[in-house]
Amino acid sequence: MHSPRKSKVTKTTAAKKPAFRLEEATIAGVHRAFRAKKLTAAELVTRYLDRIKAYNGVCVAGPIDAATGLQLGDITPIPNAGQLNAFITLNLKEGRRIKLGFADKLKRTHRRHDDTKYPDALDRARELDRYFARTGKLAGPLHGIPMAIKDNYDTFDMRTTAAAAADYADDRPPDDATMVAKLRAAGAIFLGKTNMDEYAPAGIARSAFGGQTCNPYDTTRIPGGSSGGSAAAVSANLAMCALGTDTSGSVRFPATCCNLVGLVATQGLVSRDGIVPLSFTRDRGGPICRTVEDTAILLEVLAGYDPKDPVTAACAAQPRISYSRHAASKSLRGKRLGVLRDLMIEASLADRDNIRVANAALADMKKAGATIVDPVNIDKAIAEVLPNLEPGWLAKNFPAAFPQSDRPIDTIVSMALAHGLIPTGTRGVNLRMLAAQTRGHEAHYAINRYLRERGDAKFKSLEDILAMPLFSGNLDNLKRAFGSDATSLDSPAQTEHLVRMQTLRQIVLQVMAENNLDALVYAYTTIPPHIILTNRQAKTLETHTEPRVLKAGTVISDPSLVPGEPVLKSDLDTYRGSGLSFAVNLSPMTGFPAIVVPAGFTREVYDRVPDDKDPNGSRLEGPKKVELPVALEFLARPFDEATLFAIASAFENLKRHRRPPPGFGPLAGSK
Repeated sequence: MHSPRKSKVTKTTAAKKPAFRLEEATIAGVHRAFRAKKLTAAELVTRYLDRIKAYNGVCVAGPIDAATGLQLGDITPIPNAGQLNAFITLNLKEGRRIKLGFADKLKRTHRRHDDTKYPDALDRARELDRYFARTGKLAGPLHGIPMAIKDNYDTFDMRTTAAAAADYADDRPPDDATMVAKLRAAGAIFLGKTNMDEYAPAGIARSAFGGQTCNPYDTTRIPGGSSGGSAAAVSANLAMCALGTDTSGSVRFPATCCNLVGLVATQGLVSRDGIVPLSFTRDRGGPICRTVEDTAILLEVLAGYDPKDPVTAACAAQPRISYSRHAASKSLRGKRLGVLRDLMIEASLADRDNIRVANAALADMKKAGATIVDPVNIDKAIAEVLPNLEPGWLAKNFPAAFPQSDRPIDTIVSMALAHGLIPTGTRGVNLRMLAAQTRGHEAHYAINRYLRERGDAKFKSLEDILAMPLFSGNLDNLKRAFGSDATSLDSPAQTEHLVRMQTLRQIVLQVMAENNLDALVYAYTTIPPHIILTNRQAKTLETHTEPRVLKAGTVISDPSLVPGEPVLKSDLDTYRGSGLSFAVNLSPMTGFPAIVVPAGFTREVYDRVPDDKDPNGSRLEGPKKVELPVALEFLARPFDEATLFAIASAFENLKRHRRPPPGFGPLAGSK
C-alpha cells in the first residue's frame, strides 16, 4: 500500500535535486555534491578527463616536424576549431587510455602502470573518496578539486621544463613548488601541466614543446600569455581552477582574454619557491578561476610565510584571513574607487570598444552605490613624489625643464614646491611612462639560481638552456629577456628599476590617500586579444599587433589625446606593455595586489595587419563584429586583499559577465 507513495516522494525529491552539472561548477558546488553523495572525486576527475580528450586537440594548422613530433614551423589559425591545446602533460599513468594533443606526444607522469610511488590524478581521487567514505569528512578546503598547473611550477611527479623542448637529465624536479605543495595538502587533484610561452617572456601562449594554445572565444586568437594554457583550460571547463604566474601580466592578461578572474596577491603574501623565474623582484604566482569566491578560497590555502622564500617574511606577522568570507559581498555602497584614465587612452580605434565596455561597467558600479572618482588626478601625485625619489630621471628625460645656468638640485627644489615646472600630460611625465620601466639583468641571475637549486645534471645554467634547439624567432627573444650577455647584476638599468618600484609605490599610496580610495580601477587592457601569429619573429609580432610606438603621420582616434594633432607630427610613445596593456606593469612594479574580473564583451574589434605604406609598417583592419571578453582590474593597498575581494565580488554580482565559451559545451551523453 505504501510503496507507490514512497516511489512518488523519491521522484519528487530527485526532481528537486538535479544531477551534478560539471560546466561552470564551483568549489562549493562540488563539495555539496560530495556531501550529498551525488558525486565522487573519481567521477569528477573522469568527467574532466573526458572533456580534455574532447577539446584539447590541435587548434592551428601547420606541419609537424618528423624528427621531434613538434609543431615548430609557421602556423595558421583554424576558425571554430573546437580545440584548444591547453594541456601539454597529463597526470596519468601510461596504462591509462586517453588521446590528446598533436601527435599524442604528451609525456605522462609514470613509466609503469603499477608505479605506486607516484599516484596519478585518478589514484589520488580514489584515495580521497576512500577517506571521505571512512570519515564522512573532506580532507581539506580543496578536497577533490581538479586543477591545472602551469608548466613553470615544480612538480615532483610531473615534468617541469617551462614548456621548453628541453631534454633534462631528469625532467621531474626533486620536490614541489611551495604553492603546489600547499594545494596538494589541501586536497587538490592535479589533472596536468598547461602550455605557456616557454620560460614566460613572450605573451602569446606558444612554446616549442606545446605548440600554440588558442582562445576559447575565438580560436583564431591568442588566449593571452604566458599563462594561456591555464586560462584556456579553466575557461572551457577542462579544470576547476589553475595556477599561473605573473611578471608582466601573465595571470591577469590570459584571465582577461578568457573571461576569468585572475589574482596576483601582495608581493610577499605567497611564496615563489619552486617557480621557474623570470624576475626575482616581480614574479608572483596566482590563481585563475571562474569566480571571485573560488579565487579567494585558493588564496586562503596559498597565503603565508615560507622560509624558502625570504620575501614572504613581510607577511609573517599578518593575521590569517578568511578571504572567502569577504568574497561573498553583494554591495558596493561606501566603497570609493579611483579611475586611472591614464591607463585607458584611445590611441587608435583599436582601443575604443574595450573602453566602451569599461565605461559601462563603471556606470553600473556608480548606480550600485560606489563613489567613482573619475578621473583620479595622478599627475598631482607624480609631481609631489617624483622630485624627491627620482630627480635624476627627470633631468635625464626632460633636460629642457632644467635651465643650464641652474644647478639641478635648485631646479628640483623648485619643482617640489611648484608642480607646474614638471612637464606632464601625453608627452610629459605620465603614469604609462613611469610604469614602463624595463628590468635589468635580474632574469639571468634568477634563472641561474633556480637551476643550481634544482640540481639537474645536464641543465646547470642559462647557457645550457640557450644551447637547446628552439623554433624560429624564440632564441633571440630568450636571449633578450634573460640578458644572455650579462656579467653583473648591479647595472644602471637594474638600479633604476629598483628605484622606480619604490617611486611607483609611493605615487599610488599618495593618490589613494589624497582621495580616500579603497581601490583603483581601470580596464586591464584596451586592446582585444589579437590574431594568432604565423611565427614568433620580431617583425611578425610588431606588424600584427597594436604597435607600442605611434610614428609621425599616424592618424589618432581621439583628438584630445594630443590636442590639435589628428595626425601626429612627431613620434608618440604610448608605452603599451606586454599584452598590449597600458596597465600591465602597475601591479608588478608596486607589488600591490590586483584582481581582474569579467566586465563584458566587445561588439567590434580592429586587427593590425602589415602595410609597408603605413608609418608604423602596419594598419588597422576593421571593424569586425567579434564578441571578445573585456575585464576591469582593481588594485588595492598592500595586504588589503580582503577589500579587493569585497569589491570584486560585489562587481561580479552586478551583472555576472562571465559566460562559458559557446564552442565548448557539455559533451553528448554527459549528466
